[in-house]
Amino acid sequence: MRKKALFLGASVLACSVLGGCSNKSNEKNNEVTTSPVVKQQEEGKADSFTAGTYTATAKGNGGDVTVTMELSETEIVSVKVDAASETAGLGDKAAETLSNQIVEKQSIGLDAVTGATVTSTAVLTAAEDCLKQAGADVEALKTPVAKENEGVVTELTTDVVVIGAGGAGMSAAVTSAEAGAEVILLEKTAIPGGTTANGGGFFAAHSKVSEEIGHEPVNVDYVFEKYMEEMDWMADAYLVRSFLNTSLTTADWLQEHGVEFHKQEVAVQQTHAEGTNGYHKYNDFTKTSATFASILENTKGLQIYYETPAYELITDDQGAVTGVLAKAKDGSTLKISAKSVIIATGGFVGNEEMVKEALNGVSVNAAGYNSNTGDGINMAKDLGAAFRSMTAMVAHTFNVDGKANIKGEYEPMDKMHASASIAYIPMNVWLNQQGSRIANEDMVYDRMLSGNIMMSTGNYAWFLYNESLLKTLEEKGAAAAGMYDKISMGPFVEYTPMNHGWTNLTAIMEEMVDGVNVVKADSFEELAKLSGMDEATLKATMERYNADAKAGTDSMYGKRAEHMYDMTEGPYYLVKVTTNNLCTVGGLRINHNMNVVKNDPENGYTAIKNLYAAGADAAGIYSDHYAHTIEGAAQGWAYNSGRLAGASAVKNAIDVDVKLD
Repeated sequence: MRKKALFLGASVLACSVLGGCSNKSNEKNNEVTTSPVVKQQEEGKADSFTAGTYTATAKGNGGDVTVTMELSETEIVSVKVDAASETAGLGDKAAETLSNQIVEKQSIGLDAVTGATVTSTAVLTAAEDCLKQAGADVEALKTPVAKENEGVVTELTTDVVVIGAGGAGMSAAVTSAEAGAEVILLEKTAIPGGTTANGGGFFAAHSKVSEEIGHEPVNVDYVFEKYMEEMDWMADAYLVRSFLNTSLTTADWLQEHGVEFHKQEVAVQQTHAEGTNGYHKYNDFTKTSATFASILENTKGLQIYYETPAYELITDDQGAVTGVLAKAKDGSTLKISAKSVIIATGGFVGNEEMVKEALNGVSVNAAGYNSNTGDGINMAKDLGAAFRSMTAMVAHTFNVDGKANIKGEYEPMDKMHASASIAYIPMNVWLNQQGSRIANEDMVYDRMLSGNIMMSTGNYAWFLYNESLLKTLEEKGAAAAGMYDKISMGPFVEYTPMNHGWTNLTAIMEEMVDGVNVVKADSFEELAKLSGMDEATLKATMERYNADAKAGTDSMYGKRAEHMYDMTEGPYYLVKVTTNNLCTVGGLRINHNMNVVKNDPENGYTAIKNLYAAGADAAGIYSDHYAHTIEGAAQGWAYNSGRLAGASAVKNAIDVDVKLD
């Protein structure tokens, strides 16, 4: 790959020639910026700190982040960070990077590690607390530290640029490189994988591993029919068909590149349609990121830049995309000229305002790969790109908001059952904020459908239990309460224990009662007053429900008779439940060639030349919601759309045809 560096500022040139500036000073624009600690010493404040070891904690992305800092009177000696609750390979790596930089730079005036902003903020906040405890001049120590190559512009030229190294970006980059193109892959974070690395598996219509267990290929004609029926033909039929057809070969392609998985005998979630099971589950999803890294490292013609977010698309006078601008981790700017650019930045799950706007004001919990903040979508928006299916979300799990109130010392599994599994039993009653029942609670067996129900209800719903139900679960397990089959969740084969008690359930539930997230009362009337529900509505709802439970039938929604648990007797508990959003799957409108198109419907959506999209950034296979016809649709689309976009980008860049079947 051809490259040229333009150095802006004599001081930056000097640093580059000398192999980087000292960690004690940074020369720029003929001025010397001294380390805050050294500066204090020069000003006669030799006793900058009260020597000792200090500890502080701040809220991270997954839990508390604890910083332990050792200080002498004149320097930061060591920084240790406990970030065990943060995302493996990303948050924990960011914590390690910052701990080293704090010591190296003798400063907390550091930038957040790209893609791990929340964890970075927690580390720096806790470090600041430690320094305050030591009597340091914190404001001086927060003076921004200039990056080594700030102001340097490096020009690169390549055939294909791929933005994002998740499942879609990896597939697009490898497909392009293996076809003979020179490829630059830009990844915002420190590791590849994105949302794909957090998922359990993907849809594929056929594979060698499915043959090994005696499975015939999934009938893609049948799946296509069922899928388009679900989407009311508001999805792009051509793209859906391309997805399904390519999925006949993609699993084997992944296996040949080192991804390890097995075919599920039956769908993991019980409500998926008969004859559509193409779910391939990773043998160990925690290895996905490392596997991607190995694949990318061993692909000839491919160069990857980590911690290098793209921020702008370059265009010519006719509006054709000719490259990308990106910010490298050393502070320099990469100006990359390319014949084809593929956007695969993983959607916008981490952009709260974009999600809220897409859902018409409804808020959900960002529980996916939160560094996915709509970068690629917004870059294309600046070029006048069209959007599609923005309301489609992979809102797959529930959050029990009262779990933050648990203070007692309990076994981790006991806490999990009381603060998470409790939301996944169908014997409770789902109520809206007025007190009306909103759905057949059996929908808990399909997490996509249950997520849709929650989002359509508002910011939250109330789940109703009585003490009798909780005690039955605690003493005997879910089967004794009438639950016909367990629910699995990720590594937990039995997320809802069926035949043994949920130890300490009622004690933990009592700790969760706070009158806001968990409400307890002896009567429906009192429950309505405490929760803000309409008293008459709640009372009528529960009178009908309890009558149905005694009759053994659900006259309203058709829930299984054994799940109609009689709640005539209190005390009652209302638990506030919100939705966790794992991934957005609506975004840029693309044509049948995977080209991003302009927002000009009057012209039939004309292509933005040289610009392609894949994965969660590329909309078209959904209407207004994620698919429940097949399991693993989002990850299946990531891999297949990546291969399709890579093939189109290669054809455009070097006129090579790529065969995917």
